[in-house]
Amino acid sequence: MKKSHSDSRVIQYLDERIRLRSLLRFLLEEPMPGGARWAYVFGSMVLFTLILQFVTGVMLAFYYGGTPDHAWDSVNYIDHLHYGSLDVGRLIRGFHYWGASIMVVLVGIHLLQVFLWGAYKRPREIMWLVGVILLALTMTAAFTGYLLPWDERAYWGTIVGTNMIGLVPVVGPLLKSAIRGGSGLGALTLSHFFAIHTMMLPSLFILFVVFHLVIFRRVGPAGPFRGSSSTLEAQKEYFYPRQVLMDALAMLAVFVLIASLSVLFPPGLEAMANPANSSYSPTPAWYFDWIFELLKMIRPEILGVIGLPAIIALVLVMLPFVDKRPERSPFHRPVAVLSMLLVLGSMLGLSIAAEAGFKKLVPLDPAAVKKGKIVFEHSGCMGCHTVMGKGGHIGPDLSEEGLVGHSEHWLIVQFINSSAHFPGSPMPPFTFLTPQERHDLAQYVSSLGRTGWPDTTR
Repeated sequence: MKKSHSDSRVIQYLDERIRLRSLLRFLLEEPMPGGARWAYVFGSMVLFTLILQFVTGVMLAFYYGGTPDHAWDSVNYIDHLHYGSLDVGRLIRGFHYWGASIMVVLVGIHLLQVFLWGAYKRPREIMWLVGVILLALTMTAAFTGYLLPWDERAYWGTIVGTNMIGLVPVVGPLLKSAIRGGSGLGALTLSHFFAIHTMMLPSLFILFVVFHLVIFRRVGPAGPFRGSSSTLEAQKEYFYPRQVLMDALAMLAVFVLIASLSVLFPPGLEAMANPANSSYSPTPAWYFDWIFELLKMIRPEILGVIGLPAIIALVLVMLPFVDKRPERSPFHRPVAVLSMLLVLGSMLGLSIAAEAGFKKLVPLDPAAVKKGKIVFEHSGCMGCHTVMGKGGHIGPDLSEEGLVGHSEHWLIVQFINSSAHFPGSPMPPFTFLTPQERHDLAQYVSSLGRTGWPDTTR
């Protein structure tokens, strides 16, 4: 190829050795059916956020100590790293913290857009499946990163999450033990999570992102669901320059959003994890709120942990192989679109209910909880109620009563006059309890399920 005299020596040097111009043409001359559009920017936004997570994650790893003795101290040290007047450590951790949440949102939006546009259909079935795998990797990264600060919220939240895994039939207990490295959380657990989060998952992300992009270049973008093939072909533009500019502006908007959240709402760090703190009320990360709420509503619990999530996963995997009709417009696929909106609405409603429930939880006094347990046992409550698999079955199972959000006043009224809440209730009035005993009993009942549900011994 004849070279222009205006080319720089560097460009000539690279072009002779790595065919730079051919590489740039491959990257920038991707045809965009229907022309450049803002609707095409979500994939680039996800990729940018992932790269940002890699960069900030490496920065944090330089200072992180991955053992229970050093993890919390190292994160606290990062939070107090300064460069002049700039809290650079807290800012970097804020970028990583908020970047994780933004990435979950963007991956969800991107997958939803592909669904609404019918872009999962032939010949893009494999690309859709790779996208579903990337969603699973994103959620796994969020879960494994949650424990690493090793503060109270991280510790007890991970107790909740790993106990959920333990409910999986047959292999659940084995998976739970393997992930934890034993029966409880400790050095092996932190080591496992750190290795998965910083080594295994980044490798899998790179593998599947590259695979996703290769498939994308082979089959090309699906384009808008409206317009004939001839119209879209006539409106076709290349990726460069307009789409590149739109993608760059979208990525800049993501960067500004994450930076703003990091400055205005820096991630907190609670007290160092204390396995003996029986008064702590664990809450999951917001993107797992809906599953947490399901556990309170569905019996047996396995249906909440496995049932609905498994159905959603199965539908996502089987979708391109079941829906083979060429029709892509969401307006001509009302059943599929309404079903997806129903699922999303349910997840949103469950998440809102979970967050509202966390705010209503009764503050616990460890001493009163211990006294209340004695009152519970000596008053014969175990004869009618089950707690963690032990007790009677006449009354409701109270193993997770503390997650329901009843106030102390409501519970005390229930103790002395249950008919006020449930007319015709067979529960006898516990009027013989002193005011202090009623308070202690309410504290104990309010604690049930809140310290590492469903395994309150860990």
